[in-house]
Amino acid sequence: MYQCIVVDDEPLARQRVVGFIEQHPGWQVVAQASEYNEAKELLIKHQPHACFMDIDIIGGSGLELAHELADKLSCQWIFSTAYSDFAIKAFEMEAVDYLLKPFESHRVTSALSKVEKKLHNRAMNRPDVLAIKSIGSVEFVNVEEIFWVKGSSNYVELHCQDKVLLHRETLSKLELQLNPKKFVRVHRSSMVNLQRVKSLSSELGRYSLLHLSNGDEVKISSAYKNNLFGRLGLDLN
Repeated sequence: MYQCIVVDDEPLARQRVVGFIEQHPGWQVVAQASEYNEAKELLIKHQPHACFMDIDIIGGSGLELAHELADKLSCQWIFSTAYSDFAIKAFEMEAVDYLLKPFESHRVTSALSKVEKKLHNRAMNRPDVLAIKSIGSVEFVNVEEIFWVKGSSNYVELHCQDKVLLHRETLSKLELQLNPKKFVRVHRSSMVNLQRVKSLSSELGRYSLLHLSNGDEVKISSAYKNNLFGRLGLDLN
């Protein structure tokens, strides 16, 4: 089931888009928002596959919000507006589609189909091996050997059983390359291989620490907790 969030400051416009999405099999609207900060919080919390984003929202611009979240989630953006002026900027941000209001249900269906195709192609092209370049050499690591990943600016640390490899890539871009059924974001700056999770413990009465089978501990951010627990089949709220 694909998940989607709808952001628009006009309630009737939101309801209309939600209605169109609900007609499309395999899609679920997990949240709605009308203003910048609310949308930001919901997008980070739910990590949806796609977002229908109005460009003119309360408290800011939908384009600015998408840009701000570029390194925090791998969401497919579908922008909507009554003006064509922002189309070039939207597609420079690799938007899947740009809908001019008022639009009909077939445009929403077309946009969702584009998202599905893009996600399918990405899934088919995920590598089993990563090439890690260093000075004078290239090391190959099987993605199954990665226990967890820590982001640091334009680099990531790949934590394996008995070594840590530095890879020149952003966390958000690496996340797109890895299988989402196995790797899940648990913090703004880290993600883990679910197959390497051994146990879960609490700090100050809250479940906020993952213990991996190599002995490493990884903190869980509240923004990613619900998604992680759902992936682990847990209800610990």
